[in-house]
Amino acid sequence: MTRRKTYFFVGLFLLVLIAPEMVNAQDNPDVERFFPRQGFMLSGYGGAGYNAVLGEDDTPNNFATIFAPIMLFQISDRFLFEGEFEFELEEGVTETELEYAQVDISINDHFTVMAGKFLLPFNTFSERSHPVWINRFISVPGVYGSHGGAGPADPLLPILSDIGVQLRGVLKTGRFSSITAEVFVTQGPVLPPDEHTDAEEGAIANIGAREGLVAAKSTGTLGDAGDLAFGTNSSDNNEDKMIGGRIGYGLAPFIEINVSGMTAAFDETGDLRFSALGASLTSRFRNFSLQGEFIQTWQDLAEPEEPNPVPFMKAEASGGAKVLSNEPSESLTRSGYWVQLGYRLDKWDPILRWTQIFDGEIDGEHVTEEGRQLALGLDYWFEPSLALKFEYLINLEEDTIDNNRVAVQLAFGF
Repeated sequence: MTRRKTYFFVGLFLLVLIAPEMVNAQDNPDVERFFPRQGFMLSGYGGAGYNAVLGEDDTPNNFATIFAPIMLFQISDRFLFEGEFEFELEEGVTETELEYAQVDISINDHFTVMAGKFLLPFNTFSERSHPVWINRFISVPGVYGSHGGAGPADPLLPILSDIGVQLRGVLKTGRFSSITAEVFVTQGPVLPPDEHTDAEEGAIANIGAREGLVAAKSTGTLGDAGDLAFGTNSSDNNEDKMIGGRIGYGLAPFIEINVSGMTAAFDETGDLRFSALGASLTSRFRNFSLQGEFIQTWQDLAEPEEPNPVPFMKAEASGGAKVLSNEPSESLTRSGYWVQLGYRLDKWDPILRWTQIFDGEIDGEHVTEEGRQLALGLDYWFEPSLALKFEYLINLEEDTIDNNRVAVQLAFGF
């Protein structure tokens, strides 16, 4: 039998198979179609702006633009695929990042499973508020790195996303109240291949004690906490996975409270761990809005096998990544919070945000500096998803004002 005849008979068989279903679907619209109902939607956000850093000689001001298309494809009432690309042009360089790409499977009215790369449900800002047309400021709170971060000190976490699986549940406890819960298992953080990776270019958590901060320790052999990368690895570097979750209570539309946690090993031997706890609050009353978060992190430090007075990281390499000793010595503890207050007056939206990152500690000894930031903002909303935003950041380090920033941005959602 020739290939052409084979294709003909296969096609004829499929036509005979599906023809009755197609006829039934035309005669009776209520009959389920042979192919599931499908739908596609293109959404997203973008923005263009200008910012100037005061008091710096190197590149004190620049223009920037961002475009983040979001694609949603509904396979049926139970299956949805969604993904977001982020394209950002800053200082003549276009940065591209896959923000998330996930499949959502609705089990029933109470539970949904997500798989792929997703925004982590740790606190609420990363998952819900960081897009430029939702974030009422141009910058993100100082406790976060990347996505326009301009913190007064090394941030505690990036805008979090990772690869894995997540289960979400909701339980109605009243007409306007509910309890929500999310649990997830993901690849977890790793040490980036390049120690000097810029936090603006990826999801890098500058949570480590910088070189020289722990040099005062008598042995001089403590491993540097280093920077950790989330969601940048398609394959894990150890057998350990990051586990975490969030539980919250909401009384719509007035208040929502959440508590979050996560933990994972980040070195190749699986002996050094990073853990974090968080709490968030969102409240609205008439034209007033209040939002805030608290974060505390713990990261094991490694001790090299032999004293090394300069680097705090074991001098080994595997696949281009630096490897820490598999013997944890001490743990670096850091914490911080931010709180934001706004008042909507017609189309005007004045806002105020305070961020504080506390000293990092190792066995009660301060090894990283405290940072504080005051952000003043004023937004004008032309449309519900189109705003012109003004911002002035005041960074306070050791009671001195340094590296203040003024910025303006036109942000839109579609």
